[in-house]
Amino acid sequence: MSQAIFHPSLYDRNTYHPSYWAAHTDLPSVGPLPGDTEVEVAIIGGGYTGLSCALHLQRDHGIASLVLEAGAIGWGASGRNAGFNTLPACKLSALEVFQRWPESEARAFFASQREGQALVYELAEQEGFDLHACGAGIYQVAHSRGALADLEEEGHWLRKAGIPCERLSREAFAEVGHAGPDQFGALYMHEGGGINPLALTAGLAQAARRHGAQLYSHSPMQHWHKQAGWHVLHTPHGRVRARQVVLATNGYRDSQEPPSLAQRVLPAISNILVSAPLSEAQWQAIGLSTLSPMSDTRMLVTYYRRLPDNRLLLGARSDTWGDPRLDARLQQLLLHLLAKKFPEAGAIPIDYFWRGLVSLTRKRVPSWGRVPDDPSVLFNLGCFGSGVNSMPWLGRTLARALAGYPLNAREDCAVYRELPGRLPRSPWLQRSGLQLAYLHYGLQDRLA
Repeated sequence: MSQAIFHPSLYDRNTYHPSYWAAHTDLPSVGPLPGDTEVEVAIIGGGYTGLSCALHLQRDHGIASLVLEAGAIGWGASGRNAGFNTLPACKLSALEVFQRWPESEARAFFASQREGQALVYELAEQEGFDLHACGAGIYQVAHSRGALADLEEEGHWLRKAGIPCERLSREAFAEVGHAGPDQFGALYMHEGGGINPLALTAGLAQAARRHGAQLYSHSPMQHWHKQAGWHVLHTPHGRVRARQVVLATNGYRDSQEPPSLAQRVLPAISNILVSAPLSEAQWQAIGLSTLSPMSDTRMLVTYYRRLPDNRLLLGARSDTWGDPRLDARLQQLLLHLLAKKFPEAGAIPIDYFWRGLVSLTRKRVPSWGRVPDDPSVLFNLGCFGSGVNSMPWLGRTLARALAGYPLNAREDCAVYRELPGRLPRSPWLQRSGLQLAYLHYGLQDRLA
């Protein structure tokens, strides 16, 4: 079991966090597991990975699946993120990916990320749900002159990997993005954009259930053992017997898991605010006209987007505890970041503030595979704050592996193989390491 390292409120499955997405999205009614049942594949975790895996198992392979979600559907990261359908889902630069793996494997990794980005839109079209998609592409905004030079190199390697992108000067980005003292140009990736992330969750859930998957909310897996070749998963109101298991909890890993997976994921807190609808005069002062999402090049990244109903969303990572009593202080920190980017904006009223967890690993790229000592258990680890494009794709890949489907070079590429290195066993040491990393990153950002 990986112990919770943050404030208990972040793991309270009985409370649905009051995000902007939750206030504007209808979710399917899903109840808890009512008793004992038997299924071919049990999936622990009802986010993008688990729901996509269930959908593809049922729809594409005719394999019976069941999803156990500890909270409500959409309770975790799949309902709390900022809705950026961007890439890549890693903390390595494109150059570092090419340096660490053979060129063919690096190309396969980036091709898979691009494929995952497109899959989000394909699933919505195939299954008939609305993502509330907006924007044309994604911008990574240089926060210093040196960062713009780094983006030039990043763009070179991304183009080498087949990702269409271009570098924009400070003046060119001011024409299509925004001006201000906190931008020195940008890297524009032509594909992707913004979505309602909870609409994706709801759409995947409805599609999976329509194709025959069983979904159960408020059904935490409390105990897991193996008996005569069957996995037996105990929940508060019933048990599931399954031939195979998918562990798709990612950042919220506070329940039982195979020992070989323990201490492999470090969760990090993202804090997000959404403004009240802003007037045209306020938007002119801000200077942000595009609906394309954007993030800056800071190590402690700030990400932001204009929403279709004229609200402004902004998020950042800095909190290392998550105490709701500090919400006001965290909001002020985000408003300070907002003022640095848009100093002419003036006071901006805030309607929503929430936080959630993203998953990091020492490997700094996502991993998926079979548990080394039990190949009937499959897993995925790490999304690095870019789960929209990567987790539905990984769910489909897990489904294909479970079905014995021949994997292609993208699904089987070496970048996804191998487990990340272990983290310290102590939650205190994990949190302390994150705090030290944030201090180091903050210093780097100030010196850049």
